[in-house]
Amino acid sequence: MSLPRTIGELRDRGDHDRSVKQEMRHNLIAKLRRNETIFPGIVGYEDSVIPQIESAVLSGHDLVLLGERGQAKTRIARSLVNLLDESVPIVAGCEINDSPFNPICPVCRGRIEENGDDVEIAWIPRDRRYGEKLATPDITISDLIGEVDPIKVAEGRYLSDELTIHYGLIPRTNRGIFCINELPDLGERIQVGLLNIMKNGTSRFEATRFGCHSTSTSW
Repeated sequence: MSLPRTIGELRDRGDHDRSVKQEMRHNLIAKLRRNETIFPGIVGYEDSVIPQIESAVLSGHDLVLLGERGQAKTRIARSLVNLLDESVPIVAGCEINDSPFNPICPVCRGRIEENGDDVEIAWIPRDRRYGEKLATPDITISDLIGEVDPIKVAEGRYLSDELTIHYGLIPRTNRGIFCINELPDLGERIQVGLLNIMKNGTSRFEATRFGCHSTSTSW
């Protein structure tokens, strides 16, 4: 059976929008009921780390994986894509994988307002819904979140116009999983900024976020 190609076809099929955390929770419950191995190849954490991660996913939490180097933190984070759906629909051509039913991108909102259910959609597989960044001291908030694009301003757009933004790594992983490796190597101001996003839920971009860092790296 072919996949829907427009928002209207998607709606007619009975699909609805759900968050990444709801999606992961649903798929984790299904795997647990089938007694499937959640993290293939991860040995020794069956009675410690894995149950805690399962509880966090079921509770809809973001995670910080703490441990020495070589303790499979990154491998665990990458394995979490197996809890995502095989593929999800997005508004075709959107930079931030916008949901056809709940768009946040001004371009996508405008297209849907103008063309309604005729707007084309695309399908992205789970392996394209994972983003990862190795933390270095020179990373800025604009690298992760985004910043005003001076070229768009020079073309005549106002600074307040949403279309002037150049999206960072986190928005580009919208509706996916984003991992920052070696979290303590980020500047303190960057860590506080990201913590505020996770703590207060002020980000408009819907993703499950992970910070992986080693105890051998100083804060």
